[in-house]
Amino acid sequence: MEEFFSLCLGILLCLGLQLAHGGMDACYSEQGHPQRCLPMFENAAFGRQVQVTNTCGTPPEEYCLQMGAPGDTQLCHRCDASDPDHNHNASYLTDFHSQEESTWWQSQSMAFGVQYPNSVNITLQLGKAYEITYVRLKFHTSRPESFAIYKRSWAGGPWVPYQFYSASCEKTYGKREGLYLRPGEDERVAFCTDEFSDISPLSGGNVAFSTLEGRPSAYSFDESPILQEWVTSTELLISLNRLNTFGDDIFKDPKVLQSYYYAITDFSVGGRCKCNGHASKCVLDEEGQLICSCQHNTTGTDCEKCLPFYQDRPWARGTAEAANECLPCNCNGLSEECFYDWELYRSTGHGGHCQNCRDHTAGPHCEQCQENFYRWDQKQLCQPCDCHPAGSLSLQCDNSGTCECKPSVTGWKCDRCLTGFHSLSEGGCRPCTCNAAGSLGPCDSRNGRCPCKDKVEGYLCDRCQPGTFNLQPQSPSGCTSCFCYGHSMVCAASAHYGVRHIISDFYRGADGWQTRGPGGREEPAQWSQSGIFLELKEEELWHFIAPEKFLGDQRFSYGQPLFLTFRVPPGGSLLPVWLRLEGAGLALSLKPSNPTSTHQSEWPEEYQLVFSLQETSEDTKLRLPAFHFQRLLANLTAFQIQITGQMTLTEVRLTSAGPGLSPLAPWVEECTCPKGYMGQFCESCSLGYKRETPLGGPYANCVPCTCNQHGTCDPETGICQCLHHTEGPHCERCIPGFYGNPFLGRVDDCKPCPCPGQSACTTIPDTGEVVCTHCPKGQRGRLCEICDDGFFGDPFGRSGPPQPCQRCQCNGNVDPNAVGNCDSTTGHCLRCLYNTTGAHCELCQEGFYGSALNPRPVDKCSPCSCNPSGSTREQGSCDPGTGQCSCLPHVTGRDCSSCSPGFYDLQPERGCQSCKCHPVGSRENQCHSVTGQCPCLPGVGGVACTHCLPDFFGFSAKGCRACNCSPLGSLTTQCRENSTCVCKPGFVGYKCDRCKENFFLTAEGSQCQECPICFSLVKEEATKLKAKLTMMERWLQKSDCDSPWRDYVFQGESPRGDTYHSHYLLQDTREAFLEQMEELESSMKAARHQLKAASKNINCTKSSLEKTCIQLVDIEALLLSTELEIQQASVALTTMVMPQEMPNQFANWSHLATESQALAKRQRDMATKIEAAAQRALLASNTSYTLLWSLMEGTDANNRWHELEDRYQEVQTAQEEFRTSSAQAATEAQSVLASVQRVSSEGALRLVKFSAPEMLSFTHLARDLDEKRQDLEKTVASREHVFTKAAQVLLTTSQEEFQKIQPFEQMRDGADAALTLATSSIAKARVMVSDSKTLLTDLEEMRKTFPQPKDQAVLRRKARTIQDRLISDTQKKTKQAERMLGNAASVSATAKKKAKEAELLAKESTKRSKALLRESKQEYRKAVKLANQAQGTLRDISRQVTVSKERRREMEKVEWVGTGLNKVERNIREARISLEMDIKILSVLLTRLGKLDTHQALTSALNETEEKLEPLRQRLDGQGSLQGKLSLLQQEAEQQELQIQDIESDLKEIQADKRNLEDILRSLPEGCASWQ
Repeated sequence: MEEFFSLCLGILLCLGLQLAHGGMDACYSEQGHPQRCLPMFENAAFGRQVQVTNTCGTPPEEYCLQMGAPGDTQLCHRCDASDPDHNHNASYLTDFHSQEESTWWQSQSMAFGVQYPNSVNITLQLGKAYEITYVRLKFHTSRPESFAIYKRSWAGGPWVPYQFYSASCEKTYGKREGLYLRPGEDERVAFCTDEFSDISPLSGGNVAFSTLEGRPSAYSFDESPILQEWVTSTELLISLNRLNTFGDDIFKDPKVLQSYYYAITDFSVGGRCKCNGHASKCVLDEEGQLICSCQHNTTGTDCEKCLPFYQDRPWARGTAEAANECLPCNCNGLSEECFYDWELYRSTGHGGHCQNCRDHTAGPHCEQCQENFYRWDQKQLCQPCDCHPAGSLSLQCDNSGTCECKPSVTGWKCDRCLTGFHSLSEGGCRPCTCNAAGSLGPCDSRNGRCPCKDKVEGYLCDRCQPGTFNLQPQSPSGCTSCFCYGHSMVCAASAHYGVRHIISDFYRGADGWQTRGPGGREEPAQWSQSGIFLELKEEELWHFIAPEKFLGDQRFSYGQPLFLTFRVPPGGSLLPVWLRLEGAGLALSLKPSNPTSTHQSEWPEEYQLVFSLQETSEDTKLRLPAFHFQRLLANLTAFQIQITGQMTLTEVRLTSAGPGLSPLAPWVEECTCPKGYMGQFCESCSLGYKRETPLGGPYANCVPCTCNQHGTCDPETGICQCLHHTEGPHCERCIPGFYGNPFLGRVDDCKPCPCPGQSACTTIPDTGEVVCTHCPKGQRGRLCEICDDGFFGDPFGRSGPPQPCQRCQCNGNVDPNAVGNCDSTTGHCLRCLYNTTGAHCELCQEGFYGSALNPRPVDKCSPCSCNPSGSTREQGSCDPGTGQCSCLPHVTGRDCSSCSPGFYDLQPERGCQSCKCHPVGSRENQCHSVTGQCPCLPGVGGVACTHCLPDFFGFSAKGCRACNCSPLGSLTTQCRENSTCVCKPGFVGYKCDRCKENFFLTAEGSQCQECPICFSLVKEEATKLKAKLTMMERWLQKSDCDSPWRDYVFQGESPRGDTYHSHYLLQDTREAFLEQMEELESSMKAARHQLKAASKNINCTKSSLEKTCIQLVDIEALLLSTELEIQQASVALTTMVMPQEMPNQFANWSHLATESQALAKRQRDMATKIEAAAQRALLASNTSYTLLWSLMEGTDANNRWHELEDRYQEVQTAQEEFRTSSAQAATEAQSVLASVQRVSSEGALRLVKFSAPEMLSFTHLARDLDEKRQDLEKTVASREHVFTKAAQVLLTTSQEEFQKIQPFEQMRDGADAALTLATSSIAKARVMVSDSKTLLTDLEEMRKTFPQPKDQAVLRRKARTIQDRLISDTQKKTKQAERMLGNAASVSATAKKKAKEAELLAKESTKRSKALLRESKQEYRKAVKLANQAQGTLRDISRQVTVSKERRREMEKVEWVGTGLNKVERNIREARISLEMDIKILSVLLTRLGKLDTHQALTSALNETEEKLEPLRQRLDGQGSLQGKLSLLQQEAEQQELQIQDIESDLKEIQADKRNLEDILRSLPEGCASWQ
């Protein structure tokens, strides 16, 4: 193929050299019209630097070839990065590729971990965007099994998958193989294919990826922006993910691992520099970056935008129909800048929007004045509007230059505010916001400052001056002065007072008002329905005097109005009226605030006068200060209305306030008081202060109290309330119990007396010394610092921490009449009696013990009296508290007179010796203290419990078990160590309790008699069959991969009980096993601890060589090993998967066996025909295969090698499965043993716990149960005999039937071979078709790597010399290749079709046959005989599933065959799990637990297991489904007879195809065998 490719390449190079170099399109036609132009097509990867993540040679390494390449003289070479001759770096990927002198990049081999999941990445940076047509990789080794191509559309962008190549798309990349796109779907999807994932060829394989292949829009590329972006790439990434291997890498052979690596000879990328149809070449800019040489008024790295002044229409990609050049903007000569405006283009058809117009012009084409400019006509220049930016609505004026002002602004240019507004700004003029209550008029229009009232301040006259509050509009001064009784100038409005009115409406009388005339006499006022009135004869000054409710504290009326309503006679007018107020030694007159009065609409003759009760209403120039005015109102004593004419007072209304919230009275103050004052109006003194003048009232100042700083005083009277232990009018002396000088004014002036209990003390005047006068009991001294006799302590802590004097405690062990019984400081008793001692006589003396605290002297301390034989010290020395003597080893008792548990034989100076009870045979390590007899487990005897009693066996931790040998069948009642009894002739069984095969129990039940001769004949035939099965087992265990039996399951006898396991029984048993394992582990740990204690007692060290110590070490190692095995068994049991319960039903065995024999005969005849047809198909396929292989330069050796590797891999897999199964079975065996032991132990414990009376009460129940048991055993025995006979007949028939199915399997093997041959033919044809398809791609790649012009002349001369010869040879060989491919494809398709049909028929027959056998095996399998056969069956089925999966990729129409095989695999796997449970349990158990020396216990466990499984045989009743299976198999056999006839016809066609292939071979020219 390489030679053919080189010839074609040379022709195209000679013919297309000028085209490749000078065939670039021109961007303008000869007439100067723009047209699409493209850069030349090139190999964008040639000469570029490639980055790889792995390269061989660092460190140097050896690598080997899978097969010898042309010119190679050795299979292994060396890669060294430092050696130029052995370097395979990344530069060889993009250098000039030569077939004669091939160079390649190479990664490290698999020996360095280069294999999935570890990937090797190759990154190619193109320098700028390219439109990629194809990517080609030529491998020096075999092509990878999985690799992917990624691309970046722009620098720094994400990696986008381009293509995936893998034989395992779903597994490796999660992609479905063979994805096809339909029109309208997203075409930016990476496909996954296995086209280039085969391991062949081993060298020189090509991979060509076309970016547009399979994309529906590829034929309308110019109209597809999606595909234009799809082919655009700035970087390419080749990710090599998984090597192709022959499977031999699993052995980790260094030479094999060194032969697997990635190696690429050439990396080519076909494409054009992306210029969007606006450039014919790409050049380097000043920075050395590759950019397009743009035409058509475009610019940018890829000519992706228009030049700045060419924006009249949107940029577009150049196409074959339109160049789409960029057009200039129309700016009327007033600008050289513009931008594209889509809205303008949509509305006018011209998108050029001019920018930076000159001469203050604007508009898309500079056709109008700029904003904020105007002109009288179009001939004039644009002038500025000069509108005030803050006062105008817009800076744009009209044609006359007049600006449009904001609502609050005026002027031609909107530069001043309207009246009532101020501070011209961006928001216009702001309205004056003067507070109406505090201002006198509008604000200043320039700065907005407001004119304020007298007591108001602030920019807006919105706050009261300091010392005032309550800003009100009706107040002339704005705010009210703070009163606070003159103690504070800070106040605010209170929120706790509401408006109140004091009213006199005179509805019911004069309401207490009086009058006073010029004579000064007061009298009640005259009253009428209209009010109170005066009858004056002339103008005289009269007074209306208000009653008490208008007098007193009227501070809350300060600043509030007083309303007086008068009625004058008809025709009269209102005369002057004054208001006179007196109080607090002050008097003043007020005039109305509305001197002109106001007529009432209802009564034309009525007038209402309003007086404001504040200093501004005084009728004098010298006004009273506000404080004094409020002081007057606080104690108002006179409220008089002065009139001079005849008028009637109809109503008086005075506004005031009182506690409440609605409506609020804001004129009531709440003061902030200075230090020393408190209250809402600062009317009270604070704590610690008093009136400067006692009882001076709220106006008097508050001063600090004079109590020598030892307390506070009464705020009004000033009397002190003393603290700090002082007393007196001014706290001038200390209270009793304290002493000191209170006049110092400190907290601790009066100190407590330094006497106990702070009793009274006094001071000596001359020295100032303090002396206590009343010491408590038990103390004496100047300060009571010494304890009396009989007491102890340290009251003042002179020798340590203070301790009170307390009576000495000697626990009654001293003479109370004596003096000096204890130490006065420590309290230690000095004269103890009654053999006691200690600080408090609380202990017994040496040689005595007891409690010194007992009340009676005789019960206090007693002599020790230690036993001289058992104690180590002298008699009389013991523990003083308990009296315990110091005993010899293993001696116990208070006086050391008895042996410890587990020891006996007390001797002087030696102590007691160990009982030496056997750790397994005894109940506990204790014995009789004199004789040494140990308590033995049931069935165990001996002084130390070291052996079983007669008629017992199985010496273990559970004791010895009774042999229970059948007295009828055993020679002796003593059994062997494995629990089996010595049987009489004709008897068998563990207990010799049943007759052997071909023997039966006589009528009198005394012996077993041999059966008639007919049964011997049956037994002889069964023995022969078993011998054959044994031979097949040995044959199957061999690792011969060419075995024709690899797909068959051999049936044989299985032991009873195989199918009796219940899922629930096993589940419960596993839980019981886990508990028993935990108990065993605890026992092992306890034994180890006891062993360590023994080693310590006999002083064994690590370096000790005594025989006893060495034996202890060995025993400890054995116990540790045993403990570890138990732990492993527990873990395995925990993770064990329990098999599901499978029903076992049998019925009509004899009838079914007869039908099975007849059907087997028909199947055997049919199998013979199928075998003959398959042999003929195999012969023809082999012949075709040989011819095709010779035609395509056969790689028979490689295929054989692959086949051997696959078979070896299968053998390894089978061995691994065998190991796994063995481990699982071992775990299960340990579980069975533990369960049996636990059940036995629990049963024994329950029996032991029964008392004698209880046993007697159950005697009659046991007798009934024994009778029922005997009846049940007889029934089971009779049913078992019938079942055994039927089972043997059916198993024999099933074995024969299975062997007759063998020809079907052989026929299927032949069909597989035919299918393999046809598939191989198609594969080879595909390779040749693929090579033909990639021919043009290869030529384009070579054009990209073509030499520079200086080398092209030499190549032209060489090309001319061979041009004619190449053309003729190429045409000839091309025709031959076409003819060969056409015939091969036809023949291969026919062969593949027929082979598929043959395989389908064979698999159907095999499947039905295996279904019958699987049902039979599930019903009657025997555990021990079929262990290895079941494992072989699993391996065969697994191999068959693997083959089915490989065929499924090539045969989509027969996927259901693979599905059926998967079901078969699952069913047989479940059967295998169930089989292996009983197969391995008994065989592995002894080996795994051999070190525990529990052979006897194991035998007992197996015996109990058999007894437990016996009841399960009752499941054998019921109907089975075998009849239906046999009928189905018979129908399938009839169908197969018809299909075999079709197969014979197909074989004839295959032979004809073989002859056609022979003709093709003879017609091929020489040298074709070397094509790849």
